[in-house]
Amino acid sequence: MKKRIAIAGAGTRALCFGRAILDQVKDYSEMVALYDTNDARMDGFNNLLKSNVPKFTDFDEMVRVAKPDTLIVCVPDHAHPDIIEMGFAAGLDIITEKPMAMNREGIERIRKAEIKYGKEVTVAFNMRFAPYSAAIKKIMKENPIGKITNVNAEWMIDRYHGQQYFHRWHADMKQSGGLLVHKATHHFDLLNWFLDDEPESVYAVGSLEQFGKKGEIRGERCSKCPHAEKCWAVLESTLADGDLNPGSDGEIFNELYFKAEHIDGYFRDQCCFNPDIDIYDTMNLMIKYKGGTVVNYQETAYAPIAGYKIVFNGTKGRVEVGTCNRGARPDNMGEEDYIRIFHGTNRKNITMEELSFVEEASPHGGGDVRLYELLLGAGGEDPLGQQAGSRAGALSALIGITGNESIVSGQVEKINF
Repeated sequence: MKKRIAIAGAGTRALCFGRAILDQVKDYSEMVALYDTNDARMDGFNNLLKSNVPKFTDFDEMVRVAKPDTLIVCVPDHAHPDIIEMGFAAGLDIITEKPMAMNREGIERIRKAEIKYGKEVTVAFNMRFAPYSAAIKKIMKENPIGKITNVNAEWMIDRYHGQQYFHRWHADMKQSGGLLVHKATHHFDLLNWFLDDEPESVYAVGSLEQFGKKGEIRGERCSKCPHAEKCWAVLESTLADGDLNPGSDGEIFNELYFKAEHIDGYFRDQCCFNPDIDIYDTMNLMIKYKGGTVVNYQETAYAPIAGYKIVFNGTKGRVEVGTCNRGARPDNMGEEDYIRIFHGTNRKNITMEELSFVEEASPHGGGDVRLYELLLGAGGEDPLGQQAGSRAGALSALIGITGNESIVSGQVEKINF
């Protein structure tokens, strides 16, 4: 019997799930309902997918009429706990986009709802499913370098991708928790998963170096800005980003946002130099783990390239990994990502093995297609533990949440979970 899927939220991420249900996993799942507070946005969703998914602005009516058994949560981060509680109360299984919640209160609400209704949230961490990430996990499970003592992790978001967050609701800390929560939850989940450990405390510093009040020119929105022709961060009419717009839909902004803004007043092309922007674009954290490992983490939202580099130092060696997203690679960089394993403890016995990988062209390094297959398709075994539950969702979000607290207090803050 096919899973009967309802999607809450009709934005770009929901579009990715919708396309997969209609094409990739259609033998195992069917999309029976779309829920959003904006009827015009749901029309745009159906137009882009050339579908006719029944749409609802009333959640209870959706459950009663469409009779879904599974709810995929793709609403803005601050609304996740509300929708998850409503779904559990209706007897639905829940798959939620990251972050599971954007603050401690939301995490606690979800935890209590799981206990009350006897269910558990599944968090859609697609980066766990990228073949490159899976290869790193396999190596770390083999414990090739002894006890891991410290880690240096740098995540680079290139300017094109990074500016997108400052054009939309993510630029408001109260709606998204900032990039340390919304974006870095992916990164922190990978670190937790690679290390097979749980974080206990965070010290962080953060600043705004390129966006918000740092801008020299600004307007209300890109489409009506007198500075548009000379602004390096003006929003393009199409979203040429393989991760944010996998279908390369030239009308994605029109259909999902511009045609729908008269209903709720949400502008998708807000000025990314609005002085009221209160999230950070430059973040550094020191994360202490229960097992003793210390991670130095850096996130930059305006880098010239996109990807990450991680170095794991252990008592018997070192592992280095590095990847650069295809869309942000310089022409002469090549296409190979790497994993280098250094064995030994001194100059007399040191050896190195190097593995190289060509990043898959499908969204999120091939992670999306495999995520959809396991959660919505044929399923199968999960030897690496790629499917994530609410504890993984909570701990990854809590690193960013605690990091935000530390930036304000200037002190080391405990995660306490």
